[in-house]
Amino acid sequence: MEHYCPNFWLKILKFSGMSLVFSIGIQPFAGARVSRVSYTGFTPIFGMPPQDTSKNSLKDTIQLQEVTVSTGYQSIPKERATGSFVFIDSALFNRSVSTDVLSRLKGVTPSLLFDERSGTPRLSIRGRGTIFANAAPLIVVDNFPYEGDLSTLNPNDVASVSILRDAAAASIWGVRAGNGVIVITTKQGRLNQPMQVTAQANTTLGEKPDLFYQQKISPADLVDVHEMLYKAGYYKSSLKNMTTFPLVPPVASILNDATLSESQQQAALDALRGNDLRRDLSRYFYQQQVNQQYALQLKGGGQTHTYYLAAGYDHVRENKVGNTLNRFNLSTQHSFLLFKKLQAQTALFLTQQHREINNTLNQFLQPSNGTAAYPYLALKDSDGHELAQPRDFSPTFISQAENKGLLNWEYYPLQELKGNDQQANNYTVRINSALTYPLLPGLNASFRYQYEQQNGREEQLYSQTSYYTRNLINRYTVISASGNKNNLPLGAIFDNSQSWMRAYNLRPQLTYDFTNDQDAVNLLAGFEARELKTETRQARLYGYEPANGTAIPVNMDSLYRQYPGSGTQKISALKDQNPGGTIERYRSWFFNGAYTYLQRYVVSGSARIDQTNLFGVQANQRTIPLWSAGIKWRIDQESWYKVKNLPELAFRATYGYNGNFDQTATAFITATYNTNEYSLREARLSGLPNPELRGERNAVLNLGMDFSLVKGSLSGSLDYYHRKGKDLIGEAPIDASTGRTTFRGNVAAMSGHGWDVTLNGRLMLGAFSWNSQAFASFTQDEVTHYETKTTNYFNDPSIGGQNLFLNPIEGKPLFSVYSYRWAGLDPQTGAPRGYLEGQPSTDYTAISNAQDLRYHGRALPAWIGSWRNDLDYRQWSLSVNISYKLGFYFRRPSSTNGSLLSQGSAGHADFAKRWQKPGDEAFTQVPAWIYPVNYGADNFYTYSEILVEKGDHIRLQDVRLSYHLKKWQLFVYANNLGILWRANKHGIDPDYNALVNLGTVALPTPRSYAVGLTTSF
Repeated sequence: MEHYCPNFWLKILKFSGMSLVFSIGIQPFAGARVSRVSYTGFTPIFGMPPQDTSKNSLKDTIQLQEVTVSTGYQSIPKERATGSFVFIDSALFNRSVSTDVLSRLKGVTPSLLFDERSGTPRLSIRGRGTIFANAAPLIVVDNFPYEGDLSTLNPNDVASVSILRDAAAASIWGVRAGNGVIVITTKQGRLNQPMQVTAQANTTLGEKPDLFYQQKISPADLVDVHEMLYKAGYYKSSLKNMTTFPLVPPVASILNDATLSESQQQAALDALRGNDLRRDLSRYFYQQQVNQQYALQLKGGGQTHTYYLAAGYDHVRENKVGNTLNRFNLSTQHSFLLFKKLQAQTALFLTQQHREINNTLNQFLQPSNGTAAYPYLALKDSDGHELAQPRDFSPTFISQAENKGLLNWEYYPLQELKGNDQQANNYTVRINSALTYPLLPGLNASFRYQYEQQNGREEQLYSQTSYYTRNLINRYTVISASGNKNNLPLGAIFDNSQSWMRAYNLRPQLTYDFTNDQDAVNLLAGFEARELKTETRQARLYGYEPANGTAIPVNMDSLYRQYPGSGTQKISALKDQNPGGTIERYRSWFFNGAYTYLQRYVVSGSARIDQTNLFGVQANQRTIPLWSAGIKWRIDQESWYKVKNLPELAFRATYGYNGNFDQTATAFITATYNTNEYSLREARLSGLPNPELRGERNAVLNLGMDFSLVKGSLSGSLDYYHRKGKDLIGEAPIDASTGRTTFRGNVAAMSGHGWDVTLNGRLMLGAFSWNSQAFASFTQDEVTHYETKTTNYFNDPSIGGQNLFLNPIEGKPLFSVYSYRWAGLDPQTGAPRGYLEGQPSTDYTAISNAQDLRYHGRALPAWIGSWRNDLDYRQWSLSVNISYKLGFYFRRPSSTNGSLLSQGSAGHADFAKRWQKPGDEAFTQVPAWIYPVNYGADNFYTYSEILVEKGDHIRLQDVRLSYHLKKWQLFVYANNLGILWRANKHGIDPDYNALVNLGTVALPTPRSYAVGLTTSF
């Protein structure tokens, strides 16, 4: 590899392990010398003597902070960085294999937590500093916030990632930096670089999810439960209901069938006991996931022009049958030197993404859809014929439907899977341009502009043969002896939803850089304006004919009688056909500066003023001033510093404010408009006006130290931070005459603190090298003020999902786990017991009102970290990463009596461990099966301390093995390899413990294996 500049050239002779050997040539002219040579990721060499050629070796320090980091406004070298940064270079970023950007940061980035309890990752940097506002980090791509869908970004275009953690690092981003900032920089060409072509291809094979991880009640046990409930008369009223014909379990239908003898009934029940729906679901609805990823890149440059061209294609066959993703990315970046001084940069990024979402498993499993996916069901009989499954109505009613002139009303899940037609398309365009002109020596003026557009379109075609269409047509049919009347036309139903996003950004900026032997001054100042527009529309067509795109109009304003039953309802128009949208406008003034004296003392500062249309009506409420200040002392540069074994040592300190805001709260009244069932226009109040609304502010103190032992054998950093959140959005009581009892305003406060420790080690023995990195991040937060006193210590539904434990209680972490104190099982009845006034009790109402709760601790990890080891020998490289999460608790699901009355597979396997006779309380803590159900007992047991577990665990995150040739690299990669140790004894993965549906926890991400090839020439 060669790099050319006027009067200078550099040629890399050898790049093996962690050594870089190079040769330098200089045009012979008076005073020619090399003052500094640096390469990304390596410690620079200074003061090389003048000569025509020089051969030296640069040693990798393995300190990610050694390299220059980008804030999105400027690039800052480590030697003058007072803030707290994490830098992920291209090699580390591409160590893992995935089709998205953010998952490649998992397990290799200090301070970055992936909260996967609900199955959908939520990212946070150094914990959470807000209650209800957006808690996600700001994502910046190529100098501007990225507003689109992150899944459309091509990870192969990424050159590096910087994580901005403290106020000095992130406050330049103002009101959006309160949760930290992730800055993504894409690849570019370089001046005087011959064209370099890189091609990449990899394939990933993912295992099927393990459905038996969700510990469901066994089919045999559930048959017995339903049989007992039938004999107890629980289904009696449903079986006699001839108005709405409600659904009952198949066990009840069998036992109620008078045409079957007792032996035939028991044979049918035994057949159900031998089924297991999970086997059929795994066989027919799931498959091994296959990801195919291809990328081609060309980059280079001449004396006045650089270029980067890239194309990428991803094909994903998801682990759910019928779901696929196809994504095509095209990107191009150019820079030009015009008129000798004016530098112009242009970039264009295009993405076309198409998803097929044809898996209908959720429709089958969700009880809210009228289905009842009992564990003892089978999708096919012994001869391979598909079986109808219970849904909405009793089998007797459904079997008679066609005789009444209705469409077939049976529900076949496998036919739905084959016939579903749902797709989503996404088109993204991002245009980035910049002009830079030197006004004076060291003083540059620049103007940047970015336009981002994302169009989404989702279509769902329900054919007439689909259950959804047949059911809807039947429900709106009027049965008459003289002939039925269909208020809905025959034919397909077509749903179409569209969304548009437009983002406009512009930034004029001045930068000044001055350096001499003693001083360095770096300044920037500018103005920024941004507008974000979103719009959504949706529509539904009935009697749709896909061949020619025609539909039959229907009257959506009238009320129609529902069949069966006596109720009336309007025909659905797909939620609300009225278009919706938002407009957000921002303008900002910013300044950042740093002064370095004698290469050892650094002082930095930043200031920013943000204004937005989301805040109060007064100018002082619309304006949010934010600032930071920092210092750095490079003690190793002092003349009196003589510690040879610690040649690099520096201290940092910063303090400042960054911000956040809640987009659901505004200074103005908000409402939604629609047409009610009486064809009248109405507005529903969705938010009260708050003219005093202002942005949240977080004050952050950061103290840091960077060090390196001799020859870089051990290096690292240590950071302590303290955060204090002010004006946080919270719930506050309000006069009920307004129509609401609470409103959201700046009425809450939080504080937090933590540590970030990173250690890098290196051992080199000839051709063998061992590089190791370990990091640990500790965080602790506390709600210091909250206006509304909670009465629900177990779950705040406003955050969504179960077991997420968002509880804003003063003096405790925001996410906390509480429980009722456990006094064991009643030795005579097996009922769960708590404590009331210090004594065992089954008075559940009194226990819940007493609120004598036990606080266990945080629901999110206090400690996260990893230990990565990279072993290199000649052309072979092996990398192993172990990650851990410590210091938190979770609530495991168990068997409750009320859940056994629910439709579907809500029962838990703990049912088999239940108390059944006196003395069982000596070896089980699962309450007895008691009918009628005492829901107070269920609630107490669900939230008792006996079900709270420690979440601490260590997992083998991934392993990568690669082989390097001159122009080729082959690799294999394995991910999600499993837990090495866990504190709980129930085999539960604490990363996936949120209750997503009636006691069902999320499924862990399966193991995956990838093989890939990269070539460059």
